[in-house]
Amino acid sequence: MIEKINKVAVLGAGTMGAQLAGHIANAGINVILYDLNNELVSKGLNNLHKMKPSPLYSPKNIELIEICTYDKDIQRLNEVDWVLEAIVEDIKVKHSLYKKITPYLNENILISSNSSGLPASKISIVLPEKFRSRFVLTHFFNPPRYLKLVEVVPSFANQKVVKRFVSIIENILGKSVVLAKDTPNFIANRIGVHGQMVIIKLSEEMKLKVEEVDKIMGPIIGRPKSAVYRTLDIVGLDVAKMVAQNTYENCPKDEQRALFSNETILNKLVELGRFGQKSGEGFYKKTESEILSLDFKTLEYTPKKKISFDGYRLAREQKTIKERLHSLAYSDDKAGHFFWEAMAQSFIYSANRIPEITNEIIGIDNAMKWGYGFELGIFESWDAIGVRKSVNKMIDEGKNIPEWIETMLDTGKDSFYNKENYWRTFYSFSNSNYKKVDLREKEINLLQTKDSGGLVKQNLSASIIDLGERILNIEFHSIIQPTMNLIDHSLASTINEGLDLLESGNYKAMVIGHQGQHFCAGGNLALILEACENESWDLMEKELKNLQDLTQRIRFSKAPVIVSPFGFTLGGGYEISAPATKRICSTELYMGLVEAGVGLIPGAGGNLRFILNILEENKNKPLTPFQLGQKTLETVGFAKVSTSASHALKLGYLRSDDEIIINRDHLIFRSKEVALKLAENYHPPSYRKDIILAGKGSRTAMQVALKSYRIQGKISAHDEIIGKKLAYVITGGNKGGINKPLDEQYILDIEREAFLQLCGEKKTQDRIRFFLTKGKPLRN
Repeated sequence: MIEKINKVAVLGAGTMGAQLAGHIANAGINVILYDLNNELVSKGLNNLHKMKPSPLYSPKNIELIEICTYDKDIQRLNEVDWVLEAIVEDIKVKHSLYKKITPYLNENILISSNSSGLPASKISIVLPEKFRSRFVLTHFFNPPRYLKLVEVVPSFANQKVVKRFVSIIENILGKSVVLAKDTPNFIANRIGVHGQMVIIKLSEEMKLKVEEVDKIMGPIIGRPKSAVYRTLDIVGLDVAKMVAQNTYENCPKDEQRALFSNETILNKLVELGRFGQKSGEGFYKKTESEILSLDFKTLEYTPKKKISFDGYRLAREQKTIKERLHSLAYSDDKAGHFFWEAMAQSFIYSANRIPEITNEIIGIDNAMKWGYGFELGIFESWDAIGVRKSVNKMIDEGKNIPEWIETMLDTGKDSFYNKENYWRTFYSFSNSNYKKVDLREKEINLLQTKDSGGLVKQNLSASIIDLGERILNIEFHSIIQPTMNLIDHSLASTINEGLDLLESGNYKAMVIGHQGQHFCAGGNLALILEACENESWDLMEKELKNLQDLTQRIRFSKAPVIVSPFGFTLGGGYEISAPATKRICSTELYMGLVEAGVGLIPGAGGNLRFILNILEENKNKPLTPFQLGQKTLETVGFAKVSTSASHALKLGYLRSDDEIIINRDHLIFRSKEVALKLAENYHPPSYRKDIILAGKGSRTAMQVALKSYRIQGKISAHDEIIGKKLAYVITGGNKGGINKPLDEQYILDIEREAFLQLCGEKKTQDRIRFFLTKGKPLRN
């Protein structure tokens, strides 16, 4: 198992090659980026700066990438540990390049070709035998920074080399590997594009509009908001057509081959130059005032209609994704009939691809979850709908059931996934029995930990879990918004209960982390608005004080508290993270104090946390009180959100002693390691009574600046009011000043006071109401 890669050569500075070079640089590895001339490489690197969202964690990462050409620098290939080829998808061109580079490769080199569908065996055949055994084909999903899946086709590589590649891709680059067979489009695109083709065909036959289909096939069933047609527009209809054509041309025995032919609306749109997002028209068209959707019959664009299917409405009322899948599949209306047929065809097609594209169902499920963003894989979804019940319905409809599915059911096995001795298992095609789902290196699965006796207590929105070795874990699973994990009474009280257990002395440390989609997107605005409308100021102050006290309990816990933030860590999510002993963060961290966007300032300790962070980070070269206030106003007042963990460090949300982990699946494992280490001779920080904030003079300067911004039209009148309230807090209220040290509780008190005053403002309530209904900020 390789532990370190010092240098990588990426061949090809096109869109994918440059992004792969950028992501390898994200991992702190030196990269030599090659193309035919310097201009092509420079263009590829310049594009990295222009792409939105950025492929780089930090703009400075590009400094790790060197510009090289084949003619002048080919001998430098001898320096590298890995050659990653990412040139045009043309086997002849690839062969020509391989013949050119092989004389310069060292004997221990690792070689890979990145391709979305070309056969690995045909690409590598030109390599000498000693290098062919060191070659794999990779398929990084695009964009490589953000998508988790990498399909690896071993081809002729020996097992040791394959293991090294898996280790590099997962542990160093932070991705998740599925081993695929050398078949056209591998796993995810073979299954995914089939599903898209089925849905296009059914949409036309059942006369469903594209926005109706995207509602049915989107978040309600645990799939991305872009669902089917919006996803096709983003990917590019020309790209989808190419993938479909690859299956059609190279899979002559595929029972669904006709679906992938040129005789689809997809091809008509490509012929008309409608490629999706990049051309401005695809299945959707965005105008200045609205988004229009395609009419399949006329190929014109019409206003979107609101979905009004009973089956969709009833499914939406179900609590879990599994329950929603089951409800929608058996709903006796147009939405239910469409959904049933789309899923049934996908289930059967996927089952027929085993063992053609992979030996086991788990390969297909992981590929679809990690590559297409499905919350449940194909076979996990089939379990949710009910395997025996659905198969009986399929038989009644005259559908052909794969033989191995019938064998499974005939032997009394009614599901693809099961649990045995607290361990998750899956039905294995190869031995017609259940196999254990193995954990990957450096991974702790919280669901499995709970199932195996680790659950200490489960509340509505959070649970306490024993990770072993006397380490506790607080897991968020909001009952209201499980994706965003908004703070509610259940979540806060569970953290308090975990701290109680720590104080009992039975546990060494506590981790606050989970394996949902986002760490915590803040407080529950709906509850705040309700309290504002009811003028429940005393109740709101009490709840705010409770949250502030909770964050102080985290800060001064006698045992270390480690927080593992990832994804959206906004407002209250930051306020929970910041007082912890240490943060073990995902590289993909979108952290910020965003309250100004809804007419507020941080109210659960966020201002104090940010100030303490800046003081701690600059203790060897202290900022003046004015500089401290200015930094806080610029970051908190303008609700800046990080685009990565390294950016969060630059903004001041993180400290330099926090850790950043590139593979999010490793967060709990690493947090537990750190917790165990810090638990030895741990002493909590001292209470600060020496905080110097700038005082009234600095606040006046801030107010003048805010007024100037308002006059220039940069901020609104209400933004100015919010800014003044923030300035009051961060300059120390009525007690701040150069020779007037303040303590932590005083800052918390004036923060709470200012927060409540803003809650009483009508324009703040309008902002909250607008955000809850529209999902975007109101600038009033």
